[in-house]
Amino acid sequence: MQRQRGTAGTEVLRMLGVALSTAVLLALAGCGAEGTDPQNCTVSAEERARMLGILQLSAMDSGTPNPSVLLALNLAGDSSKARQELLERIKETAAKQAKDMSSGQVALYTLALRSSCCDPRDVAAHGQSVDLLSILQEKTDQELTHLEQNGTPKSSLFSVGLDAQALCVTGAGDYESAATILAKQLQRSQDKLSVDEQAMMALALVCAYNRTEHKDVQDLLNRTLTMVSNGFLDKQAEGNGIIGNIYSTGLAMQLLLAAGKFYAPRHCQPWWAEPTWILPAWTAALKHPQPLECSWTLS
Repeated sequence: MQRQRGTAGTEVLRMLGVALSTAVLLALAGCGAEGTDPQNCTVSAEERARMLGILQLSAMDSGTPNPSVLLALNLAGDSSKARQELLERIKETAAKQAKDMSSGQVALYTLALRSSCCDPRDVAAHGQSVDLLSILQEKTDQELTHLEQNGTPKSSLFSVGLDAQALCVTGAGDYESAATILAKQLQRSQDKLSVDEQAMMALALVCAYNRTEHKDVQDLLNRTLTMVSNGFLDKQAEGNGIIGNIYSTGLAMQLLLAAGKFYAPRHCQPWWAEPTWILPAWTAALKHPQPLECSWTLS
């Protein structure tokens, strides 16, 4: 069952769309998840260069800068002029517009800047500066309050999952409470949530599980992640490798990659795993990432 999303949630999905559709989606599906048995996962240098070229062209789009493209380029270890120009445009947009963005948009900008070794607590451009983490925490609190009082967040559960993940990755704010609320929401409403929503919410839980020192929280997150990941593997078996649809499979496979210790491996070969199929370039980037070394840290 697909839930109707608000404008903010749709915009966040649009921002994620370019990087997922060109890089993560098919590269992850059937290639490297612990619950699958992938075959023929090879990527040529030419294919990797072609996919990087697509991302670099997306980076030069004259519209609103897309932080998910910057995330993709960073994961691929790109150091092109297009990446650097996109980073500067994202700083400028964040400094000018962050207070008016949805929580999910702020979370995406936070993750993109964090992956670029920029401190999201002090984003400066053209004489303006902003603390993205403070804004994100405030907007996430509003989302969670609305969720607990009305049964739905202000924007979407997808966005709230992204919010919690950004807070957790940066080690800022009360990500643990957000993860607990999301876990209970998943347990209550799993059958009513889309694959996209479940995957993004669960990705935040993986991060929180790895950070929290509270046994009761770990137990809750463990049960929830086991439930969601096994549900995705069931869908994958039923859908001949597809989890939900071709677009949601990318996020679902990201969750399965991150949550490997919460489920037992299964034998699963998707329909595209055949000798003539060449997976996109991010397979190589994911297996041999070249992360940037940051000189600053968050407590």
